[in-house]
Amino acid sequence: MAEKRGNIEIVSLPDYAHTNPTFIVSGLCELGNTFFQQIGVPHRHDFYTIYWIKSGKLTQTIDSVVHEVKENTLFFLAPGQVHNIRSSEKIEGYMIAFQDAFMCLRDQSQVSAIKSSLFFNNQFSSIIRLNEEESKDFEAVISLMMKELSLQEPDYDTALHGLLRYFLVLASRVKGESVISTPEQTSAHNSSIFLNFKNLIEEKYVELKNVSDYANLLYIKPVLLNEISKQLSGITAGEHIRNRVILEAQRYLHFTDLTAKEIAYKLGFEDPHYFSRFFKKYTNQSPSEFKEASRAVNPAE
Repeated sequence: MAEKRGNIEIVSLPDYAHTNPTFIVSGLCELGNTFFQQIGVPHRHDFYTIYWIKSGKLTQTIDSVVHEVKENTLFFLAPGQVHNIRSSEKIEGYMIAFQDAFMCLRDQSQVSAIKSSLFFNNQFSSIIRLNEEESKDFEAVISLMMKELSLQEPDYDTALHGLLRYFLVLASRVKGESVISTPEQTSAHNSSIFLNFKNLIEEKYVELKNVSDYANLLYIKPVLLNEISKQLSGITAGEHIRNRVILEAQRYLHFTDLTAKEIAYKLGFEDPHYFSRFFKKYTNQSPSEFKEASRAVNPAE
């Protein structure tokens, strides 16, 4: 009998280097065993990740959604997303990885808008196909990143921050979304509140599930938090909280062998029956129905 899967491995950025970096850019082949041993194993990162698959094909499962990734494709992963790469052929390309602190050096309002566009959208991920002309611009930016990391001349971290931001702006353009698309997104105050709210959800969604709880931590009224959330993301604060809980439940159902009852307790529900009703209300499937359907789509997981 196969061992029961009860946990999803967390990979940290230092696992890719001997130091404690906040930013990495590397060819996939140069990552060695650290990268290739994770192929076929569901796991999550505690850092932001951008993969550029230049050649080869792979199947990328992101939070139970299966994507067929062909050559010359970018895909973006936020911290905590569960993903599993499967490939039957050689793949080549690049990985860019960075800690949240690296993106917070300056211009916080615009940085949070970029994150919302590429990492924290309604699909929880972005997959972008590049044409030959677009690839040249991304290749040039990556070459400059590698040069800055190699030489580490004065203020190289500032240069890397600018290059990363430019890379993300280019990606947003190709995706067809402006990184600053509304007047509200130019408001540093509202953007900062929303980003703090999203960070708080990541920290506390197991214990806190009401908008008022998060509003209290942010020292604002719940109605204002909902208004800011709708302005910057199109959905209410309550929906963000529910979506995060549902997402984690789906991750456990798809990638582990835990029962619905075990998952309910992991996610802070005292009553497993209430958890099952909650899950079905917002997904139109019971936990067992979701598990069966997701495993049927990708039975090898």
